[in-house]
Amino acid sequence: MNKDAILATIIGFVIGLCITGLVLLGPKLTKYLPNITLKFPSISFMKPKVTPTPAPKQKTFTLTIDSPLPESIESEGDLLVSGQTSGGTTVVIQGNNDDAVVKATPDGKYAGKVTLVEGKNDITVTGYYQKNQKTQTVTVFYTQEQF
Repeated sequence: MNKDAILATIIGFVIGLCITGLVLLGPKLTKYLPNITLKFPSISFMKPKVTPTPAPKQKTFTLTIDSPLPESIESEGDLLVSGQTSGGTTVVIQGNNDDAVVKATPDGKYAGKVTLVEGKNDITVTGYYQKNQKTQTVTVFYTQEQF
């Protein structure tokens, strides 16, 4: 055999042993190696992340009639209609004969008087708040008889 062939075989064998040793013993040897961290420069042309500010939650616009009760029988000709809504709402109370326009207090309470007619009276309460509108209706009966 040729000297060059024997030398190439020995070098190949040594390199193979080194690779096999690194594969088998490498994970155990990494404990003893120093930790190397690479720091990359920041990229200045990227825009900073902007999070939108949430809009303040608006109160939901509600309208309720507390008085009179539905289907009630009234013996007085003038009826006080009251209820609850959002503060500052303009409230229109419509009866069979007349209307009343009132402004709700800051805590949302409203009250207004309407005149009743004999028999069935449909009273419609409409609230106007900003660009919103809500309507509630209550039916009462008026009789002059005492019961």
